[in-house]
Amino acid sequence: MKPEAYQKQLILYLNNKCHGQAYDLAKQYINEHPDDMVAHFLLGKSALWVEKYEEAAMEARKAFNLARNEADMVMCAIHACIAYYRLQEYVKGFELLKTLERIRTCEETEQLAFLFSLAIGNDEEARRHFDSMMNIDSDAAMGFLQEVAEGAQIDYEKLFRRTDRITY
Repeated sequence: MKPEAYQKQLILYLNNKCHGQAYDLAKQYINEHPDDMVAHFLLGKSALWVEKYEEAAMEARKAFNLARNEADMVMCAIHACIAYYRLQEYVKGFELLKTLERIRTCEETEQLAFLFSLAIGNDEEARRHFDSMMNIDSDAAMGFLQEVAEGAQIDYEKLFRRTDRITY
């Protein structure tokens, strides 16, 4: 099958929350197109939904390394960082986000960097990322801080929706 056919079917599965089917098809896609960035990204994304976090992190990192533009790099890094967060591999996630600072930051990367900074006990970095969130959107930053302070769980689905800006 052509990459575009896999991509369209995988998007349908993911949009319809058929995560197991998406994961299985993404494995087929990667076997046929092992050097395709989108194949690695979609396998990583599918693996996140079926809670295979190690595989999700590995595939999202592969996609990050294959990405050709900044937007795709950011999106892949965010997916890898969500997997790292679920695995409690906070240092790995923080280090990946640090590499993005040279490229570009956005609200989602700053939120994750803030969480990773707190998790590794780096209050200075947490403050710096919070200040950056405030510069991007102060209302959203305050809402996010309130959610964190109240112990609310991270809304991974919201992060996924906001970071799925890949061009197929």
